[in-house]
Amino acid sequence: MSRRKPLEKTYIDVNVLYYYLTASEDYGEKSKDYISSYSGRLVTSALTVWLLHVLTKLENLTSILEEIGIRLVPLTAEILFEAERLKKPKDLEDRIHLSTMNYLGIKRIISNDHDFDLPGVERVF
Repeated sequence: MSRRKPLEKTYIDVNVLYYYLTASEDYGEKSKDYISSYSGRLVTSALTVWLLHVLTKLENLTSILEEIGIRLVPLTAEILFEAERLKKPKDLEDRIHLSTMNYLGIKRIISNDHDFDLPGVERVF
């Protein structure tokens, strides 16, 4: 009898969720497909909720993310300190996402942001 390896977690970037929530003409369907394919294995930072609120003005984002199978993880001081020390990606927001991934041992991100094309990171989109 073989043991099944647990499914790996995948980080989901703000842009993919924004495309999904706004039904982007260019990327909405692609985002929906990724969310569906990875549902139950998706993780994102609490920072994502705030960024999406700023972009969309939606106030029920936590419920929406839970409904579509995305687990929220806290943004901690430890994650912020690591993000400040990282050299890449260029933007602090992206370094926070990468630091969160590192903290959780996640190697894959769903994002159309090429700033995540880094050694040790598998970017899909």
